[in-house]
Amino acid sequence: MLIYLFLLLSFTQVTLFGLGGDPAAQALLEHETLTLHKWLTPDQLTDLMTMSRCLPGGSIFNTAVLTGYTATVGAFGNWGGVAGSLVSSLGLIWPAVLWAECAERLRKNEKIQLHIDCILVLLRPLVPGLIAAAALLLMNTENFGSPTESPWQLGVSIFLFLAALIGMGIYKIHAGVMILLCGIAGWILF
Repeated sequence: MLIYLFLLLSFTQVTLFGLGGDPAAQALLEHETLTLHKWLTPDQLTDLMTMSRCLPGGSIFNTAVLTGYTATVGAFGNWGGVAGSLVSSLGLIWPAVLWAECAERLRKNEKIQLHIDCILVLLRPLVPGLIAAAALLLMNTENFGSPTESPWQLGVSIFLFLAALIGMGIYKIHAGVMILLCGIAGWILF
């Protein structure tokens, strides 16, 4: 039963300190689920993040729901997995409500408004760094392969990464469509 408390606290931390939205919070999510608690393997986390990008809603919320289910279903059955999903969701929701309430109260105070604007300007460079950290954490041998053990997998992974980067960055192809196209290409090439 202690796992439910850890799920609540872990996803509360992700929301409290995941400034920058879904992409920035992925580094925190990976730390909590892989490194700290070992609820998921790197392959499972990559699969969950990919699936959560295809589902409606925020990817961190979807990943939290799926992680809560995956972490508890083995020990407590299906209803225990549903409870794990609910606890993980609650861990993401209540800090967001708290942040929104605090921000609204502070925005109404004109004396503090200038200080808030200065803080937000200082935080802007932090967000791309967190996004880059999340991307780098997913670039490991489990997801990309290695040049000594599986050079073909590494080459295909780099090709698909660059194709997705160019497709979404330059040609503005939707992320769901890119996931589908890269999945088909990966299936053909492997």
